[in-house]
This record gives sequence, C-alpha cells and structure tokens, in this order.
Amino acid sequence: MIQVNLFVGSRYPVDRKQIRQTVARVLQEYGVKEAQVDISIVGKRKIKQLNETKLKHRGTTDVLSFPQHDRGQLKDFPLPANVPPHLGDIVISYPAALENARRFGKLVDKQISFFVEHALLHLLGYHHDD
Repeated sequence: MIQVNLFVGSRYPVDRKQIRQTVARVLQEYGVKEAQVDISIVGKRKIKQLNETKLKHRGTTDVLSFPQHDRGQLKDFPLPANVPPHLGDIVISYPAALENARRFGKLVDKQISFFVEHALLHLLGYHHDD
C-alpha cells in the first residue's frame, strides 16, 4: 500500500490526485510496493525557514526532502503489520512551482509533480551525483 499524506495550505490550489498518482508511479518504477510519504505545499516564508534551520542553507528554495532512513534500510525498521514504512517528508514551495511553471511554459501541477518526483528520488537514497 502506498500512502500519501498531503498538507496543503488552503490558498494553494493543487491537484491532489495528480500528486498521489506521481508518488505511486515513481515508487512503482523503483519497486517500492509499501511506503508512506508526507508532502507539504508551503509558501516562501516556511520553506526559507526550513531550509535555513534544518539544512543550514541561506534563503528560499523550491523543494526539500527529509528522508526517514538511509538507503536500503526500509525493511529493517519494525512497524505494525498494517503500517507501511515512512520514507520521509517532502516540502514544496508553491510560489517556486508557480514561477518555474511560468518560466518553462508548464502547468503548475506538472511542475509540482516534477518536484515530487525529484524529492522522492532523494527519499529513496538517490542524490544529484548518482
């Protein structure tokens, strides 16, 4: 079972179904059959605060990912039988998605899906140099 927990501010119109479909597709492509992931869509102030306090980077960014486990450890973490392992958290800046969508001539929901896919790969243990 793939479980997606979405936390979206009411002023950010997003296609929740498309986000869930993106998560399911990416995890299926990487052979993950059971997992849960938390995805938050936030504004510039919140993503800047997380970027600076959690990652010690200055300023705002477009997407952040916070893995729950190191690569390959998902099966080693004991959970109740009906609870899928938690991959981690994804935080997406809606204003950055809007700006990038305009710049690249995409729909905002397509840009958000791109950010979700990128962040999921980080949660699965893949990094920019892989």
